[in-house]
Amino acid sequence: MKPLIISLGHRYRSDDGVGPLTLDLLRQRLRDRVDCLENPGDVTRLLAAWQGVERVYLIDALDGSAGERGDILELDGLRQVLPAGAASTSSHGLNLAEAIELSKMLGSPPQRLTIYGIVAANFSPGQTLDPAVEAAAHAVAERIMVAIDGGTGTAIETAASNQPGKETACTNTH
Repeated sequence: MKPLIISLGHRYRSDDGVGPLTLDLLRQRLRDRVDCLENPGDVTRLLAAWQGVERVYLIDALDGSAGERGDILELDGLRQVLPAGAASTSSHGLNLAEAIELSKMLGSPPQRLTIYGIVAANFSPGQTLDPAVEAAAHAVAERIMVAIDGGTGTAIETAASNQPGKETACTNTH
């Protein structure tokens, strides 16, 4: 079974677009080796998306209370407590921490869930990311590629061998 990579956040809300940017970077490099889900913030969709999945990587922007802009927090989403900056409630009334707990109660969490939170500051309308936040997106993409290849670095080598101009995408899930 392919790993599932999920981005939370809205690409048209400045730094909140760090999750979608990271997902785009991984789509270009990992192609059809992973499943991808871009989620603008409806965390209830996560319950169905990761049910029965062995390995999930989730990328989200954290508010500034979680650290300095561009800081990366890597958490075991099934064992570690999420910081306050990752527990803000979505417009649907459920936050990420609550979705994980509900998934556990229903017996449907993924077998492994790694959360990458990137500390951001600007969530206003726009498409420009802070340079520190954008750099963190690239760093998280590298970490995920290495994790998927078991630390061998072959994902990075595969990325370098992609031909320019060729369309690359991972399998999208809905």
